Formats: sequence, C-alpha cells, structure tokens
Amino acid sequence: MNTKLSLVAVLLAGAMVTGCSDDDSETVYVCENGDTVSAPEQCPTTPTDPTDPVEPPAVDGPFVHAGRTIIDGAFYSATSPSNEYDPLRDWENTMPAGYKEMRNASYPWGTTVYNSAANGEELWMGTISNGWCVWPYQNIAMPIELTTFESETTGCSVPGTTGTPSQIFIYNFRTGAKEVIHESMLTSGGPQFTEAFKPINNTYGFRAAGTAGDLVFVAGHWKTTEDKGRLRLFVFNAKERSFVGYRDIVGDTTRRFRTLEHADGTTGFYTIVGAETGMTQYGDGPTQLLRWVGTQDDPFAGGNIKGTDPLTTTGWSKVSTQLDNEQTPDGVQYGMIGDWRQFTHTDGTERLIMSASAHPFVYKNGVRSDKFKESVILISDPIPNSGYTVDEQLTFREVFGMDQYDPDTKGRWGAKWGTSAINDGYMYFGTYHQGTDAAYKHFAKADPALFTELTGLESAGEADATKVTDVTTTNDAQATDHKLFMINEWRATSIFRIDLKNIDAVSAGDTSKVELLYGYETMEVNDGNGWKTTPNLLGKKPTHGEAGMGNPGNVYSWTSIAKDGKLFWGFFDAFSGLHDLLFEAYSGEYMLFDGIVFQNPVWKRQMANNPAMWMYDYAKAEMDANGLGAEFIPGGDLLMIEADGSARKLTTNGFGNQCSNGIRNVVDIDDKLYFGTSTWCNVGPTSGLEFYQYEPSLDK
Repeated sequence: MNTKLSLVAVLLAGAMVTGCSDDDSETVYVCENGDTVSAPEQCPTTPTDPTDPVEPPAVDGPFVHAGRTIIDGAFYSATSPSNEYDPLRDWENTMPAGYKEMRNASYPWGTTVYNSAANGEELWMGTISNGWCVWPYQNIAMPIELTTFESETTGCSVPGTTGTPSQIFIYNFRTGAKEVIHESMLTSGGPQFTEAFKPINNTYGFRAAGTAGDLVFVAGHWKTTEDKGRLRLFVFNAKERSFVGYRDIVGDTTRRFRTLEHADGTTGFYTIVGAETGMTQYGDGPTQLLRWVGTQDDPFAGGNIKGTDPLTTTGWSKVSTQLDNEQTPDGVQYGMIGDWRQFTHTDGTERLIMSASAHPFVYKNGVRSDKFKESVILISDPIPNSGYTVDEQLTFREVFGMDQYDPDTKGRWGAKWGTSAINDGYMYFGTYHQGTDAAYKHFAKADPALFTELTGLESAGEADATKVTDVTTTNDAQATDHKLFMINEWRATSIFRIDLKNIDAVSAGDTSKVELLYGYETMEVNDGNGWKTTPNLLGKKPTHGEAGMGNPGNVYSWTSIAKDGKLFWGFFDAFSGLHDLLFEAYSGEYMLFDGIVFQNPVWKRQMANNPAMWMYDYAKAEMDANGLGAEFIPGGDLLMIEADGSARKLTTNGFGNQCSNGIRNVVDIDDKLYFGTSTWCNVGPTSGLEFYQYEPSLDK
C-alpha cells in the first residue's frame, strides 16, 4: 500500500507541512514498487483484475443486498491535493497505486420511481455527498480543529466536503445498472443541465424527487448571491433521458413530492416547501402546499408561484394559505413539513397527515414570537373532490404538539416530528432530534443568559452554530456543568400512535387517547431553578420501552412504510460513526481552506475531551444499564412495529455493514421494498450508500 511518509521521514527529506500551502511543500511519497515521488499520482497505475471474484457482503436480518453506490473518486489522504473526483471514470480498472476507492454519495436523499416501458421500474435518486463529515461539528459540537479526520474508512475535511458535488442517479435493481446523470448521457439539454448544476455543486444536495407521467422532478438546495436559501427544481423527461430545464423558487427546503388521488378519479402532483435553517438555508422561506399545473410538454407553464426570475412562469401554484397565513391577520406560520402522506380516514374521506417542524424563528434573541409555531402533527380536512386548487385550498387542524409532551420550554422547540405512517387503523409518528442542533442550540436561543449560566459558555444567540471551540481549556467545574447540560438536553426519538377513530378527540385536546409507545416517562428540566426530574406532559409511562428503543443514539425516526399490513420503522444512529472517529481516526492536521493545512498537536487531547466523547460515554453507560451493551456498535436500526405497538428488531447493525448508520429512504419497486442507507464511510469497499431488499421468506 502506498503510504505517506512519517513526520521524521519528511523532515529528513527536507520539508514539513505546517500552516502553508501544500503547493509549497516537498512532501515525499513512496509507491508500492518502492519508487520515491513528489506526488502520489506519479506512481504507476495497477489495474484491477475484473475477473477477481467479489464475495457478496454478509447481510444481517431478513434482507438481500441490492446495491452499493459507484466508486466516484480516488482517495490518498484527507489533506492531499491529489485526491481525485470523477464519477464517470472506470475506477475499478484505473485506480492509481496506493489510492483507495472513494464513494462520496452518502445519503439517498430524494428518491422516486419511474416505470419505464423499456427498462421496467427505475429508481431516480438525488444524493448528498459526505454528509457524515460535517455532522460531528454541526450536530455534536466537536471542535473545528477536528473537522479534518482520516481512518481506514473515512477521509473528511471541510474543503473536501464542500467541494464535492452531489449527484443524481438512475438505478435498475433487476439489471444492476447504475447511471449517473451527466451532460453526455442526456439525449438533449445536456449543456443546460451542466450550467444549472453548477450553482449547487457543493454540500446542498438534492433533497426531494418525484414523478409525474414521464417527468421526474428533483429539488436541490441553492443559494442566491444575497445568501438566501432557495430551491432549484430540475425537470427531466425520463422516457427520453433528456433534461427539460429548471426553475428557482422561493423556499428553504422540500422533503417530498407526492401524487394525490382525488375523489373524482383524477390525480394531482404536489410538494410542500417550508421554512428551515439547516444546510445553510436562511429560514425566511414560506411554508406552502404547491400544486403542479404545468403539462408534460411544458412543465413550467402557468402557476402563481413566481421564480427568482419574475419574467418566467414556474408551473406551480400555491394551494394553501393556512400553513403560512400570510393573508390572515394575526396568523401563524409553521415550519417545514418533514413528512406528509395521504390516507383514508375512518369516515371514508381522504385526508393528509403532516409532520410540521417548529419554525426557525420561534425565538429571537431570547424573545418568543407567537407568530411562529412549535412542532406539531397536522391532519387535513377532506381533500376537495378535484384536489387542492387556488379556490379550494388546504385546510387542517392541529392534532398533537411537542408542547403536549416535552416539559422543557427552553429546548423542546428544537425537536422536530420525523416520519409518520398509517397502518391498520392507527396513525404513527416519531420525533426527530438533530443532536446538539436540537435542544442544545435552541435553548441557547431561547434563553442566552441561562444557557451561559448552566454551561459556562457564551451563547451565540441568533447564530445557528453555538460551538465549543476548545473544551479542553475549561476548568473541571465548568466541564461538569456543560456535560450535565448536554446530557439533560439530549433526546432520543419517541414514538406515538393514535387510533384514527380518536383523532377528533385528540385534536380537541384529549391527550389521554395518545399512546406513547417508546419515549421518556420523565425528563430533566431547568427553568433557572436547578435541574428537576419532570414527568412528560402526557402523564404516561411508555408502553413498550425507553426513547430510541433504549439506544440514545437513535435520534431520528427517519423512515417508515406500511406494506401488506407490516409497518417498518428506520432510524439514524448518531453514534455509529463516533466509534471510528473518536478511537480510530487521525486528526493531527486540519484544513479549513483548500490547500491550507494546519498542524494540530493537541488533537489527541481534544479528541478525548469534547462533547462528542461525553455523549459517547453517556450513551454507552445507558445501554449497558439497559442490558443493550452488545448493541452499542456501529450500524443503523430497522424495526417492524407489531399490532400491539411493540417493535421487533430486524437489524441493529446496519444490515451487517457497520458503515450504514441509518435508514434514510425506502422505495417500493416491482412490489418489493428497498431500504436505502446513509453512511459514515466514504473510503474503502464498505463505503457509500446502499440498498437492501426486504425478503419476507427470510423473516421467520
């Protein structure tokens, strides 16, 4: 294996990388054949023998491995200027000697199915690259000096993450074919696609996808020159394999495109855009239900939603005012809708269930605004006979809110509702907690003074990134206070259900009809008078167990689907990648700007004493106490929720690949379920997002 020389060897060679550009250094590399070169790409290439047998990966649970994302680059080191990215190159047969295969696609973020007459059902998928690389800093308060790290399975840096494009793929699980969309494979519109692709050529990713006839819509995050978060809607003709065009619309994010069935036999294609500050979005976008009013021949025709170019139509119309209430005096605005779906109510009408997150402006500088709502589950009134229109808009009621469960008024508004599902007459929904980007940072916005008192840290107030830049310098008392604050404000996911026959009663305020399947009986709350053990606001003990199924790392109820009477429920495990990062990774250098490498001589001390390690130790102790110590390993969890509301574990180790830290999406193709995973690994043979097919015959 080609290895970078040690510091001693580099010194002997007459150069050492310090705070200067790599371009000015004389770092020496040794090739596999012993040659000494100044850059790793100068080593001779050793082609891979394509006839070498590939052993199928071991699979945990009743699943079959269905596919892994492509090798799209060659990795040498986290700070090397010679790392290569090219999703179109045949890396299997042209990998330079000493390099490792790299798979940057880490989340199947936006997925949709297109039924092709020629190819059968295809998965169209928008991704985000290297999602885990930014998670420890953004969502678990690791010092910025540790954002560059490298192990056998990961290679991360800020420039490497922000400089790597996300991609759009087409997969065919029957044939195994994988295509990445690029200019030369498109039958028309190739140059326009390349031009449209450039402004979101970084970490923003492709968050949602949907299909209407032969058209596939993919939504990506984009920022204007005024630093405003906006959505770029790409449209492809899947039958012709062409790029039709795009429009930029005002909106921070969207999570789903859905086709709704109307009582008159027609269908409508919809999406909900919402206000959010995640992924560098600004938070000032509206929350609105939009209906596509374009045509197959002209998808951008008509509509009352204007794009950032006021001279062009977008093909979308707003068919809701109640979500943002911009036309209602003293109205309120909801945050982004994380999940939403159609279902048949017990009264026979078609409705929507919607998981609304708290609006990012609930608190500003410690002052609460009643114009913005906390997280709440919503149920629509019956869908109009011909669907939602400008004249017959979406109306709804609130069913159940986070303020009816979590007693922590300072931090709970950082909690979101995650996935939701309808199965066998019940509405299921779970919570979503983005690590320290949830209660921890939101507490700091709600009460900056109390945050400082409890942690010893200065609050960032309005800033999204309340960071601990050097926790190793804190005194013991301050560190103890900070740890206690983090632990008490941490939340694993809770799961609820409501009998559909009781929806009206619950919506009217009767929370006795809400079942807490997994969650917290009590929570630690501090309103300025010390930490107090406080019962949840339902006054109930969880029926089947603790939040996160006893694993504090299960912070997202991320993915669910009901099929053939079975309800599948997938999580994101916040600690999966920390096993590697905290104990296996090297972080002695860090790179915040491309080519500028700094030494970090205290990295081991920082790694051993930072909020991520505190939470890791806490989670391990909790799982040991719960008798789940054997499950405190990397790998995401997928469960099946039984008729009584209890959960049966299908896999707790990422289907056998510990790199798979969560179940991000699921698609139903050819009447089979394919679960798409997120990953903390971007280097080596187990890296990259994957898909696993559920096989009922193996579920015994």
